Amino acid sequence: MKNILVPVDFSNASHNAAQYAVSLAKVFDAQVTLVSVIQPAVIIDDSVLAFVMTTQAEILENNKELMQKELAALSGDDPFKIKGFVQEGSPVEIIQEMAKAEKADIIIMGMKGKGQSNSVFGSTTTTIIRKSSFPVFVIPQQARYRPIDIITFASDFDTEIEFDRYSLLLDLSEKFNSQIHILNVQTSDSSLSPEKVIGKMETSVVFSKHNPQFHSVDDNKIEQGIQTFIEKNSSDILAMVAHKHNLLQRTFGKVYTKEMSYQSKIPLLVLQGK
Repeated sequence: MKNILVPVDFSNASHNAAQYAVSLAKVFDAQVTLVSVIQPAVIIDDSVLAFVMTTQAEILENNKELMQKELAALSGDDPFKIKGFVQEGSPVEIIQEMAKAEKADIIIMGMKGKGQSNSVFGSTTTTIIRKSSFPVFVIPQQARYRPIDIITFASDFDTEIEFDRYSLLLDLSEKFNSQIHILNVQTSDSSLSPEKVIGKMETSVVFSKHNPQFHSVDDNKIEQGIQTFIEKNSSDILAMVAHKHNLLQRTFGKVYTKEMSYQSKIPLLVLQGK
């Protein structure tokens, strides 16, 4: 891990995520890049154009000042590689463009609990999870950085996931010498299908050097089964794969990684699937 991108809106949730990113960066000797995105002003009447443009300029200037304060607060007495940018545009588009430009290995974002945020930051986080091709690390506001000793990886043993999608998770496990729990939630009492058995075998091969422990729980709700397991088995982070659902599935089905981003009380690492 060499480059970490952290979108910020200067809320407590984003500051907490930035602090987590800084701590993780020091372990990997990585570069941290903060980005604050100001949405363009919507001008309805030409008569208010000058006022709106003045206000927008003030917002941009204010955010630049906030960015400098944030950089100073994060650097503290232990300087390391960190920089920040303030840009105007669509948050989701700018974040993705910045991730590509900075060759980010991961995007780290804050998250408040469902219904607790009055800003667009929460929805931006879940949109990035769904659209980004980069791994996304979601840090709940109450979560604090600590060494990643135990990882719970919730898997459905999908045989179509390319092995390189797990590279960041394997890097984390190797750096922290983490214990990995691989969890499969069964929504019925039926045994694994032949395809899922193959997927489990492939997963075992991918993580073989990390001595994974496999677990299976039965629950009609995937997110509830994961949460129950985590409550009973201490974990420092939860990892999942975000599958690229088609429009029908996104509209009428459950996107569990999005649901878990609101519910999880520990950091959630979302690895991008196919």
